[in-house]
Amino acid sequence: MKRLPVLPPDVMRVLERWHPQEWSDSDLRALEQVRDTVTEWVAKAAPRNPFVARRMLRTSAMLAVWAHQTWGTVDVATVLDPRNVEHWVMSVNSDRSAGWRENARGALRAVGRAAYPAGWPTPRQVGRQTVAVPYTQVEETWFVQTARLAGRSNRAARLWVVAGAFGGGLNGTEITAATIDDFEEIANGRLVVTTRGAKARMVPIRRAYTDLTREALEHCPADRLIRTAGRNIVYWISSELDTGDGEGLSLRRSRTTWLQAHLLAGTPLPALRRIAGPLSANTVDKLLIDAAAGLDNNTAVIEGLRA
Repeated sequence: MKRLPVLPPDVMRVLERWHPQEWSDSDLRALEQVRDTVTEWVAKAAPRNPFVARRMLRTSAMLAVWAHQTWGTVDVATVLDPRNVEHWVMSVNSDRSAGWRENARGALRAVGRAAYPAGWPTPRQVGRQTVAVPYTQVEETWFVQTARLAGRSNRAARLWVVAGAFGGGLNGTEITAATIDDFEEIANGRLVVTTRGAKARMVPIRRAYTDLTREALEHCPADRLIRTAGRNIVYWISSELDTGDGEGLSLRRSRTTWLQAHLLAGTPLPALRRIAGPLSANTVDKLLIDAAAGLDNNTAVIEGLRA
């Protein structure tokens, strides 16, 4: 096996000692043929903790064993080609749950980009800046489920980070500063949060995140949802909310997801500009193009009759 990059000791132990449970004898024999290759792939992805390392190893090993048994190869350009990854996740494992498949896809994307970067396209560019790709609905659901996991510390903070990011499009500073007194209930049980700081404003929480926000408020042990006011506390909590790709929750992507949700829901642009605070015209233009692409002519005409 080639020399692995320098990784944290606890991650290295996982790479060196990991052994799958409840695999068939034939799969275990095949694993011995591909193990060194899989370990090198995962090491290049530099998993940030043992949990992510095990997830990447398990998923990559399953794919590699299947490829070895099916095609007789573990060539990286073949096995980690995006089309083959998608085929294995969605077709070969079609009997798995949607959550398992999305989790596996995330892990393999991270490994694929690291071990076979030539095969994975770079994010689309709009002008001079890259517009963060919105999360899928499945990914949003996974973050909500992860935030709700029992037995983990900072429950109120975890719930509020996800609710504030996806439900309010807030940045890290605004999420950190929120107190229980900043929330009020308006018509039909909807919640509004008044943000603090230079861009103070009132922001309605998306309907889908009303219950999650209420859970955060109910579990809040004091007046602040996030007790530690450290500059990077929200980003630390976000990094612990992992969908399997080793990247954690991106506040940039969650804000883009929030913006996209409002555009698809028909929130008027002046109102969106008011509740969003700082908002790049470049971002709005990109998201409007994507939103318009999902409309047919008849639907667009009907919507246009509002004026």
